[in-house]
Amino acid sequence: MSDEADAILIAEIRDAASRVKSYIAPEGREGFMCQTLVYDAVCMNLLRTGECARFLSDAVKTRLPDIPWPDIVSLRNRVAHSYETLKPEVLWLIASVSLPQLDAALRSLGEA
Repeated sequence: MSDEADAILIAEIRDAASRVKSYIAPEGREGFMCQTLVYDAVCMNLLRTGECARFLSDAVKTRLPDIPWPDIVSLRNRVAHSYETLKPEVLWLIASVSLPQLDAALRSLGEA
């Protein structure tokens, strides 16, 4: 995969993280749990994140070995194919903790 393709995928993941942050920040945990529009929007962007992560080159993934790349792709598959089995509490932790960590790690690639 080319550096340009990786850059596009990284930008997409970072955009998804930014959107999730903007959706959950005003509403907080309670809003996320109670408002289906926020919940659905977060799920869609987690799906986007996993889809992009699936196509990132091994070169990028190797530079960030602490990121659980298979888990990110697996979450994409669960959101896409097993939506009714998702646990809101787990998704909240991913959206509020794990996704910002991923965003920071990807941002660090641009600074290196």
